[in-house]
Amino acid sequence: MRANRLPAIRGLRWVAEAFLIFRVAPVRQLLLNLVFLVACTIMVALPLIGFVAIWLRLPALMVGPHAVARMAAGGARPTPDLLIAGFRRQLPAQLRMGGVFLGAMVVVLAGTALADEGRFALAVIGRTHLQLDDLQIPELQRAMLIGAGLQTLLLGALWYAPLLVAWDGLSASKAAFFSAAAALINWRAFLAYGVAVMLLFGFVLMLALGGAMLFGGSGAVQANSALFSVIWTLLPVWFASSYLSYRDVFSADQGEDGAAEGAPKSPTIPP
Repeated sequence: MRANRLPAIRGLRWVAEAFLIFRVAPVRQLLLNLVFLVACTIMVALPLIGFVAIWLRLPALMVGPHAVARMAAGGARPTPDLLIAGFRRQLPAQLRMGGVFLGAMVVVLAGTALADEGRFALAVIGRTHLQLDDLQIPELQRAMLIGAGLQTLLLGALWYAPLLVAWDGLSASKAAFFSAAAALINWRAFLAYGVAVMLLFGFVLMLALGGAMLFGGSGAVQANSALFSVIWTLLPVWFASSYLSYRDVFSADQGEDGAAEGAPKSPTIPP
């Protein structure tokens, strides 16, 4: 297993080219990603065990939307059975990978507890509920910022691990290592990618908020409706861009354009 070192411009192209994948059966992709989103929402909502359940199963769940994007990238209409692709192969390794994800989130919550004595962490695991006014508390704001930063770093490093387990047959430990190493050597491309995704999300969110305001209702309802619609409609594009980045970084499932062909290999990752 080796990884390509890619220029920063590739991060921007992943987002742009994701819309080409989305053009293949867009309604079907939206429906399949809605099923994924609802499944995650239901799992998170489980009393007490939701936090553990979602993180243990997230690696296997993530394979499904990526498999949908991979099939659409080949020009075929994705099928619903792809959503459980992560549970049909290498499931024990995916569950071990889920243990790594869960451990990473425990580290994230422990970091936030340093800022607000664990109030935000208790809310995340479902032991308490936050009110809108609570978000104005400086300690809670710092905890949220710490959580966002740590989660981005840790989960960003592990992002490819489920795909490496499912599609390349790596063990959970090797997949975690190669995913982190690939993210490290391609930090420029991922930085550009992250900026592009945030700009796209912000632009679409503003459009959605404007549309929600036209229908009236309270500000909270408008915000929640707009946020859900943006997350749902952008999920297929996000997973498509994530698949493209995996394909380019690990030279897997190359298309006819050979996007990653000739890219320099990392000298830091052994074969």
